[in-house]
Amino acid sequence: MKVSYNWLKEYVTFDLDPVNLASKLTMAGFEVEEISALIPEFSGITVAEVQQVGPHPNADKLSVCKVRTGSELLDVICGAPNVHAGQKVAFAKIGTVLPGGIKIKKAKIRDVYSYGMICSEQELGLKNHSEGIWVLPDSWRLDEKVYEKIQNRQDYILDIAVTPNRPDALSIVGIAREIAVLEKTGLNLPDINFTLKNTGSRKEFDVQIEKDTYPGCPRYTARIIRNVKLASSPDWLIQRLQAVGVRPINNVVDITNFVLFEFGHPLHAFDLHRLKGDKIIVRYSKTNESFTTLDKVDRPLPDKTVLICDAEKAVAIGGIMGGLNSEVAEGTTDILLESAYFDPVHVAYSSKKLGLTTEASQRFERGADPNGAIRASDRATALIVEIAGGSVADDIIDCYPEPIEPKKVSVRFSRVNKVLGTSLKKSEMTDILNGLELLYDNETVTVPTFRPDIEREVDIIEEIARVINYDTIPVAQRLSVRMDGELNPADLLFDRIKTVCCELGMTEVINNSMVSRREIEAINDRAHVKILNPISDDMNVMRPSLLPGMLKVTAYNINRQYMDLHLFELGRIFAEDASVNPDQQMYTLAFMLHGGRYQKSWEGEVPQVDLYDIKGRVTEFCKKIFLDNLDFILYDRNGYFREGYALSVIYQGENLGSFGQIKPEIAAVFGIESPVFGSELYLREMESLYMRPVQYQPFSRFPAVEKDLALIVDEGIAADTLKKFIQESGAPLAQETAIFDFFRGKHIQPGKKSIGFRIRFQSKERTLTDKEVLRVFEKIIKQVERKYQAKLRD
Repeated sequence: MKVSYNWLKEYVTFDLDPVNLASKLTMAGFEVEEISALIPEFSGITVAEVQQVGPHPNADKLSVCKVRTGSELLDVICGAPNVHAGQKVAFAKIGTVLPGGIKIKKAKIRDVYSYGMICSEQELGLKNHSEGIWVLPDSWRLDEKVYEKIQNRQDYILDIAVTPNRPDALSIVGIAREIAVLEKTGLNLPDINFTLKNTGSRKEFDVQIEKDTYPGCPRYTARIIRNVKLASSPDWLIQRLQAVGVRPINNVVDITNFVLFEFGHPLHAFDLHRLKGDKIIVRYSKTNESFTTLDKVDRPLPDKTVLICDAEKAVAIGGIMGGLNSEVAEGTTDILLESAYFDPVHVAYSSKKLGLTTEASQRFERGADPNGAIRASDRATALIVEIAGGSVADDIIDCYPEPIEPKKVSVRFSRVNKVLGTSLKKSEMTDILNGLELLYDNETVTVPTFRPDIEREVDIIEEIARVINYDTIPVAQRLSVRMDGELNPADLLFDRIKTVCCELGMTEVINNSMVSRREIEAINDRAHVKILNPISDDMNVMRPSLLPGMLKVTAYNINRQYMDLHLFELGRIFAEDASVNPDQQMYTLAFMLHGGRYQKSWEGEVPQVDLYDIKGRVTEFCKKIFLDNLDFILYDRNGYFREGYALSVIYQGENLGSFGQIKPEIAAVFGIESPVFGSELYLREMESLYMRPVQYQPFSRFPAVEKDLALIVDEGIAADTLKKFIQESGAPLAQETAIFDFFRGKHIQPGKKSIGFRIRFQSKERTLTDKEVLRVFEKIIKQVERKYQAKLRD
């Protein structure tokens, strides 16, 4: 729920700034998720006057305006329908940066230059939506700074996550009550005064709740107000509603919305003359019945939906939304003001079935106050009389067959201190409860009906605990012994890497770091670190790579008919001089793939893994740890991979490791006859890259343009080389270049090949024109033709 800081101050006196208030509310159980200024800070926007408005010569919907600042008369193009000569407007000169980050520049629009911008309230961040430019008061002087003129209206909006069991907190008064208790001050509720006009109309109008509908609508009140004058609401009311995200409509509807947020009790105003038969009937919906709501949607109604009806038709869905056939609109003079209580279960069921959630339904389905209906109606009536000039006809009609009484809960103050471990005085606890309107008398608390969450003694204890602040409750004195230590940076990195590997669908294996010398020498002729006192001949040297151990695991599973293997291992290896140089005892990460690309299913044969699968795993792993734009070159650093099927992984000139198909002769040493693919990456190089600061770059809000380019080049030119050159040539507008086609054969000369590139052009500052894109595109073509003697493919 959005709560206005200034609005709260009308009902409770406190000295907390918005940040400290948010902290205090959060500790009391009302988590403040965000604090935002109602008026974003901006500069460079000044008062100007539109002196002349004429049509744009080349655009029907644009106008060319003459705008007078303090010292200049400027041509400005404007597309707003409400711009007229003589208006004072908010003007942004060339060079001004708007709150959204857009910088105003000299612009040529349809062959006419514009030297600034006439701003709307939406463009200045003052509203979520604007129909046109912001027209300023005539009393404002030219060249005055707009922000300085409006900063006295500054407010702060607290977005509070209200838990489902606290419907009372879905209101300004509810939050103000909490602040009053926390700050030990009083609650200043508004005075409600209006005069009744005895017209006898109450006898002429009736409210009936059908007996079987009592469970869905236990209470319904109605009040007739005549001779209202519909108009725009006063500024203070509009500002209050806009602060909490509500669009103003007219003074009567705005007042019902204002009271909804103020007291948390939804109201609805009907046009009295559109109600037939001088009565309201509350009933359940009939089979296959439908209803057209205020949003002009005809909705099939679920069974037992509470309907508000006149003598002929349904006029509202109880607790959710009114109908189009009885709305207060232009021409309305007399209204019927509804203030009711609808059962939470019925409202929640109907709301979910209808797929219709409103501010009213959110409050009713959590549990509005059945005994707060009269107070909300009185408050709205007083405001309507004050603002819209209506007269109240007789007293309120109140249909309340079975009144809902406040609950009474027994409370033992000795129990409170025992549960909390505190030594609070009875007077302290009584003050807290009374401040929350939980009236204490002789070990009994009368719980008001606006607190449906309180049912037991422990609920009362919880209320006291959160008000005194959980941090003030003494901690039980126990001796705690910490057995684990904090992870060092390397362990944190390893945990992150293992998590990423698991996310890629791989299974971890752990092998012994001591291996057999016979196996190592059979597959690799490099020197190894020998163990002086080996446990056995199978563990007499330190492993120079993780791959031999993973090959043994692979063979072990294949021999047991488990063929589809996607494995990884993270561990230390020992290079030739690791016994004297600790830096050679490095950590590496190895992958190994064998068998099917994915699990078998009834759909048919499963493709087997190949070189591209191991390449994909390496690429995806590097992306997950923020290493992209990798280069791959044909190379085999450790001798385990088949010639022509081995590649090294290069990132910004650093060799991160290699991958490829395991040599068949090496696989045969372990009894593996089918293709198996592996990789080994060096964590020392990766760690320094991974730990570098990563900075967020915002994405562009403007549309992109894509163009395809097919080039015929010599066979010896690498596709990746061309791709990088195209990207560099088109910078900064060329945001991305991708290869989408490769062709050799008919219509292509021998020794040549065709490569297709898709280039994505985009700006972070504006929408690109066709001319801009074409100019950069032609530049790319010329440069690639000049450097690589490339030709465009027909």
